[in-house]
Amino acid sequence: MISSRPTYTTVGAPEIDDNPLLAHLQLPPDNDREAYLRLALKPKYSDDQRELPNSIRRLKINQLRKFYAPVLQTHRRALIEISSQIFEGYIPRNPLTAEGQRFLHGGPTASSVKPTISFIAGHSGMGKSTLIDRIAAHLGPQVIQHEQFRTTVFPESQLIWLRRNVPEHCTVRTLCASFGDYVDSVLGVDLYRGIFSSFRGKGGDRNLYISQIRKIISNHHVGALILDEFQNLSLMGVGADKIIAFLVALRDELGIPIVIVGTYKSLRLLEKDLSTARRLVEGGYFDLERPTSAADSNWQELCQIAWKYQWTRESIDLSDAITEALYDVSQGITGIMLTSLISAQLAAIECGVERVDADLILKVFKERMQPLHPAVRALQSGSHTLIEKFDDIYKSSYPSTDRIIDSPNINTLTAEHLTSRGKASPSKPNEKTLSPEQIKSMVLENSE
Repeated sequence: MISSRPTYTTVGAPEIDDNPLLAHLQLPPDNDREAYLRLALKPKYSDDQRELPNSIRRLKINQLRKFYAPVLQTHRRALIEISSQIFEGYIPRNPLTAEGQRFLHGGPTASSVKPTISFIAGHSGMGKSTLIDRIAAHLGPQVIQHEQFRTTVFPESQLIWLRRNVPEHCTVRTLCASFGDYVDSVLGVDLYRGIFSSFRGKGGDRNLYISQIRKIISNHHVGALILDEFQNLSLMGVGADKIIAFLVALRDELGIPIVIVGTYKSLRLLEKDLSTARRLVEGGYFDLERPTSAADSNWQELCQIAWKYQWTRESIDLSDAITEALYDVSQGITGIMLTSLISAQLAAIECGVERVDADLILKVFKERMQPLHPAVRALQSGSHTLIEKFDDIYKSSYPSTDRIIDSPNINTLTAEHLTSRGKASPSKPNEKTLSPEQIKSMVLENSE
């Protein structure tokens, strides 16, 4: 990865202005509105793009895969609090101070700043990983190569964050090794690759792993550790407890914030440990809750923002029928909603209909997105047991929301949809044609 040269600024706070690890970072947002603007990610759009050739419009439509609208207050709170925690973690680690030097060399410090563990939770498709991406982007480039700070020579590399997915078959050693390999990859060096493998057969002493992670944190001034796909620890059984205990030890020993990202399955791994739960509350628990109906104000706002991006020849105004149709096919899962909107626009171009309304959204979901039907039915069922299975069904049946399923019956949309233009009456076929027992049977069969 290419490193960036920092641009140091002055904000009037000595603890920031005199710290080379902080003086170049973008400050946490002042308020909720600023946090929204920092997080939002929208494609470039103008009405005249609807007149472009089909091939270009298809490319434009696919920009919605990178669309992100932080409509939940939780989104903005996560940015403000996590970025603030990274700043607080860097303040006592100023390498130009005696206390910062003690941290670098593992000595005792007088810092009163308590490192935190934060947890971002939500169903698959709700944008947890994208939220972390946007928070990281707000902070600036991941790799900073310092040369001189003010008048002081400072030839140091700085990693603002280290982020890894928890492997499906994770141990303390493999988790640490993944961080070591990643640092080498990011910095383009060969310093840490394989170092943790040398501990094999030494009893897995936790202190050995922490000492090596400390070297990485200290040598490269790491600001935060981020662990995504945390629910994968559920596959480890009792081994998950060792990983969690290790993370708590990292939090206490290294003095840097840790951010955990995972589905609700992750909560069951933590709920039995009250001390860990308390630490999560200290850093912040950010729940990306899905709306429970199309009338939800956050859902209405999301649809209003996304609906502006229409690349079909004819654009129509957002209606209650459209917001309800988008909810019917996604049950409030943001990733599914955006995929449905993309698929409907692509279908409208193929068919020559050149407009998207509620009927087309429902037809395209029925004919082009069959793999997602069991997952959506699980959410529609209202059954706590089936909803708990949603994430597994979603990932196994439709591993990427970027994937569009071509339907051999796409041409049937043309005649049927042309005759229904202007008639926006979305229905809920699942509720009319399938009993709860049939839904359960289909979901369980698909997830095996």
